[in-house]
Amino acid sequence: MAVHGNTSTAPSHEADAAASALRDAEAARSGARLQAALVPAWYGPSAAVLLAAYSIGAGVALARGAGGVWAWVGLPAVLLGLGLAWLRKRSTGVLVARSRARKRAAALSVVAVFLLAGAACLLLGFGVPVSVAVAGTTLGLGVWAHSVQQNSEAKRKLRERA
Repeated sequence: MAVHGNTSTAPSHEADAAASALRDAEAARSGARLQAALVPAWYGPSAAVLLAAYSIGAGVALARGAGGVWAWVGLPAVLLGLGLAWLRKRSTGVLVARSRARKRAAALSVVAVFLLAGAACLLLGFGVPVSVAVAGTTLGLGVWAHSVQQNSEAKRKLRERA
């Protein structure tokens, strides 16, 4: 069996190349996650308008005693909202799974904002219809503000990486 020169540097070179490839893969993965975190510019305003319109419609329906009817009339708005969320998630081209704990925390924060805004209106003496309209509009503006904040944070991190 022939011995080929100095073989002690070959494993070291291969280990360095493998470590470099792992760093490159992690950097690409991190960049893809940041890209996926960017919210399309249309999402915040459209979500705010949709939530405001739905909640104002619900408030008007409650004021006229037709709250049960609004559940069916407003169903297209709910479906449109779900469609917007679906489009937002897929518009980035990168799907990043979120943990159940993160989904649960987001859902609880949405419910908390809605209930706090509605309770504040009720405590101020507004009726239920106005409270529902204000709470939904507040929720929509909160979604918009969150999307702006999320974009600015992701863009900042992308700039830092560059």
